[in-house]
Amino acid sequence: MKKKKGFVFVETLIVVAVLTASLLMLYSTYSALIRKEKTRIKYNDSVYLYRTYYLEKFFRNFRLDMVSMSLNKEDNTKPLSILTSFGCTSSIFINEEDNKGLCENLVEELHIHNMYLTYNDLSALQNCKSTSGVCEALVQVNDTAAAYLKTIGGEGTSGYRIIIEYAENKSGERCVGEDCVYYYSTLSLGEI
Repeated sequence: MKKKKGFVFVETLIVVAVLTASLLMLYSTYSALIRKEKTRIKYNDSVYLYRTYYLEKFFRNFRLDMVSMSLNKEDNTKPLSILTSFGCTSSIFINEEDNKGLCENLVEELHIHNMYLTYNDLSALQNCKSTSGVCEALVQVNDTAAAYLKTIGGEGTSGYRIIIEYAENKSGERCVGEDCVYYYSTLSLGEI
């Protein structure tokens, strides 16, 4: 009886090729999922939502209506503004130095990099490619914040929302500089 050694070798090559192709497909799918999960965890993570809720309650007791006045609809006299940055300024805490100090401590302890007030409906930003009109809001912020703003919808809803940008290093401490990881969270405020 003759043994067919060449046939076994060809079979082995085919099986190895099929397994290699399958593993490459699994690896590429897994890599894409890991990248997507790393991005998702930076947006609206429960820890940062809780911090944002706490800040929202703090600022609701003060003059967010003054901050919301800087947001305006487009008319002939004022440019379109759909995003305004705010902080622990004297325009919010009129004659209240203690509360201003408390606000500054909150910003420091919660690792806040920026606070924004905007309209609830940001669906117009989802397909922004130019820097004119409504897309000017994306010029005001860094690239990671612009990517986050594009994920927020809210089509057809009225009112305002607060968006908080947190900056931390890999060990979870407050970060200022280049090695920061930015996390974002938003809450709908309704009417102010």
